[in-house]
Amino acid sequence: MRIGKGSCHGTFGELVQGIIDEKHFLITFPIPNLKSEAVFIPNPRGSEMTMGDPKVKVLKAGKLLMQQFDLPLGGSLDIRSNIPSGKGMASSSADIVAAIRAIADSYSLPITKEMISSIAAQVEPTDGVMYDEVVAYDYIHGELIEGFGTLPSFHLVGIDFGGEVDTVQFNHIEKEYKQQDHAIFIQAYELIREGFGRRDFSLISKATTLSARVNQKILPKPFFYEFEKLAQDYQGGIVVAHSGTVMGILLDGNLPNQNEVISDLSRQMSDIVKNPILTLF
Repeated sequence: MRIGKGSCHGTFGELVQGIIDEKHFLITFPIPNLKSEAVFIPNPRGSEMTMGDPKVKVLKAGKLLMQQFDLPLGGSLDIRSNIPSGKGMASSSADIVAAIRAIADSYSLPITKEMISSIAAQVEPTDGVMYDEVVAYDYIHGELIEGFGTLPSFHLVGIDFGGEVDTVQFNHIEKEYKQQDHAIFIQAYELIREGFGRRDFSLISKATTLSARVNQKILPKPFFYEFEKLAQDYQGGIVVAHSGTVMGILLDGNLPNQNEVISDLSRQMSDIVKNPILTLF
């Protein structure tokens, strides 16, 4: 038993999200420089886990882990994160995963990604952020569907349109997808699989744009079609938080004159909307 530490990355929305064969899924878009970091100080004589800034979901996940291993519930948990909340960037899921890892580190628990998924899914629909690579993930049941590996080199220029989305409430809303939408989900999924297999950025960006278009019917983003035109001009794709407030343009990381391209694209995005630009590499 010792002071435990754990961390977890965030995301910028999802590459793809939808339903195939009545199974809800998302394809993760991990962003390593978005991170939640947790520190757990065990107190085996205590009966309650505390946080200076209590987060109900995190505490519930920690309690579930400790009950699973029949551990005393006492201890203090501290979480520091640079992931904005309510934006669709996996802030809550990252906090939960980081906390579970910190507690597991404290007690040297033999915890697996599958165990983390199971615990997280008991708390709320969860992003697949316990996996470092890009994965297809059943976010309702907390189950891995398929792993794809790492993204080809990319640049992302994104924007936050403000406000917050309550992911739990959003997931309770029945989504009315048409038959053609289901066909698009299958097409996007296959494009991701082929794109990763061939390391072909153009196929991946096509998939993200297809998914983002369908999501416009569910949670529309302002200026979507203006941004889509910009993405086409730069041979990129649109990526969105399907249950959040951010949208971005995904660019091939091997473009010539990258700094000039990113600067020019950021300027054009700022001409469309005055919100601050987020540049993530």
